[in-house]
Amino acid sequence: MNEPVLRPPALGFPQTAVLSHHSGGSLRSGIHSALISALFVSGLWLWLWPEASLVMWLHLTAGLVLAAALGPWLLRHLPPGLAHSQRHLFTRISWALLASWVALIGSGLVMALPGLLWLAGLVWFPPREITEALSLLHFWASWLAMAGLVLHLALRHWAWSAV
Repeated sequence: MNEPVLRPPALGFPQTAVLSHHSGGSLRSGIHSALISALFVSGLWLWLWPEASLVMWLHLTAGLVLAAALGPWLLRHLPPGLAHSQRHLFTRISWALLASWVALIGSGLVMALPGLLWLAGLVWFPPREITEALSLLHFWASWLAMAGLVLHLALRHWAWSAV
């Protein structure tokens, strides 16, 4: 059951042996994936119903937790992955995915700043145009990040063929 299965080459890549079952991830990366999925759903909820204050606070808290957890994990996960990457297109897609995550987390942290300052007793709001631009960037970066996560899980951990 755990024997390697040779699959036909996908998109001109050399033939490789992959396990015929789920391969991969740690409990921590599974928790990251679940948290990312919950953030995506709560973000869509907020996009459709922005007055949902409880969902907003849960989204903000979960986003801060993910940002704090994802940084160190990426610093350990990324260099070996890029160093061992043998597929140039996959490497470029990985860099694009990383850029979408930087845009997503960065825009989220900047949008969270007024709320965090308010909790500290300071009142500050950026101009409306900046808030709207950050919101739009955060929204579209979340779609790219989610698509990239599904693609990454499919190709690396679920052993789907790239055909």
